[in-house]
Amino acid sequence: MPLDDFRNVRIEKLKRLRDAGIDPYPTTSRRTHRVTEALEQFDALAQSHAPVVIAGRVMAMRTHGGITFLDIDDGSGVIQALLKEDALKNDQYRLFVDAADIGDFIELDGALFTTKRGEKTVEVTGWRMLAKAIRPLPEKWHGLVDVEERYRSRPLDLLFNAEVKKAFVTRFRILDLARRFFSEHGYLEVETPILQLIPGGATAHPFATHLNTLDLELFLRVAPELYLKRLLVGGMERVFELGKNFRNEGMDREHNPEFTMLEAYAAYQDHEWLMAFTEDFLIWMATEVFGKPSFTYQGTNITLSKPFKRMTFGELVEKSSGLDYDAASVKEFAAKAKELNIVVDKAMTKANLADEIYKKTLRAKMMEPVFVVGHPLELSPLSKRVSPGSQTVARFQLIIGGFELINAFAELNDPLDQAERFNEQSKQREKGDEEAHRVDADYIETMEYGMPPAAGLGIGMDRLCALFTDSHSLRDILLFPLMKPRT
Repeated sequence: MPLDDFRNVRIEKLKRLRDAGIDPYPTTSRRTHRVTEALEQFDALAQSHAPVVIAGRVMAMRTHGGITFLDIDDGSGVIQALLKEDALKNDQYRLFVDAADIGDFIELDGALFTTKRGEKTVEVTGWRMLAKAIRPLPEKWHGLVDVEERYRSRPLDLLFNAEVKKAFVTRFRILDLARRFFSEHGYLEVETPILQLIPGGATAHPFATHLNTLDLELFLRVAPELYLKRLLVGGMERVFELGKNFRNEGMDREHNPEFTMLEAYAAYQDHEWLMAFTEDFLIWMATEVFGKPSFTYQGTNITLSKPFKRMTFGELVEKSSGLDYDAASVKEFAAKAKELNIVVDKAMTKANLADEIYKKTLRAKMMEPVFVVGHPLELSPLSKRVSPGSQTVARFQLIIGGFELINAFAELNDPLDQAERFNEQSKQREKGDEEAHRVDADYIETMEYGMPPAAGLGIGMDRLCALFTDSHSLRDILLFPLMKPRT
């Protein structure tokens, strides 16, 4: 039957309910027990014949003459219900058979008993429609191979796939646990602007918008970093923010234009302290989620134990390209990049090219946790040098499960050095690098009042959730990932 015909039949049933004086969309329910509660207390409730009121969605319906069996799902569990024509008053049974469908939300009064087959069941003495479903649930959703259709119809995906729902429950537990860990370690959760005059804190292309009232061009933040570090100047020693960032860039298994990030800053600490803190955080988080500091991701068993392995940026570049980072020229790296089908433009520096080569060829294969250290200065305009005059910065990235999970460094707090680096970034923008940092004069001015030494990190929470739910792509762990409209 075409969908429109299904809908028309159900709309007629809706009219039948209203003609019978029944509101098919009442405001409240009289539910006394969730399904899990009824099942947990089943023996006591069944022995006492205590009345219960169950509410949920009809997921299956089997009618045999004057009796109908239902499966009711309220999100916590599923229970069977039995309606008998001779047990319901005032033609309620006939109205149910004529007007109710799979997919409807209903409320059932009754008592619990066990059938001859040993199934725990509600024997129904009365029912009420809570929400009439106009569109029928699909019959072939289980095992749906069209992954994009699952993303587009997430409510149905959650309804039919218990593993999908379990993954999202785990996701939001991870976010709660992260908040708990940082709060228990003396960090204050704060909020900083999402609409910003200057999008700073990361090399990324921003989304632009317009504020009519002040006739201002504004940007959705690419990172909260520069505002959080302003708070260090203001005397807040440890701060973190867990929220959304927005970057107008590519979409793939690791990237979504809107994503969740946790950024945290601790005054009077450095990147070495932060590496140990990161190890503690991940080992604790894995133990909370899995009961042990190990898990399986995409078929690989990953064990978290201190200390995590360390590799320098130069080592990874040489391993992925065969080129010595210090000795090879920009031209050599550009040639290697083109050989690997990496798009090369005139604004790319040697560091940019080397980074792209390593990311394309090697990073996805790095499953066990590795701290990448020894990044070149030109890739890290907000990080301190490892020593005065050095072209290497006090930075680390944590790679695990093929994801760049964490980016962190000892924060640059020299305002003159920061101003010079912003100017260098401006030159890169003039050459065509639209992702280079913009000059944030207000941030420099704030820093000139004095910023304490500090260490900061950003954790890609979507990536962490994908890792801990064994999800291949971020879209598997985003409730409503951005999708190209159907044509």
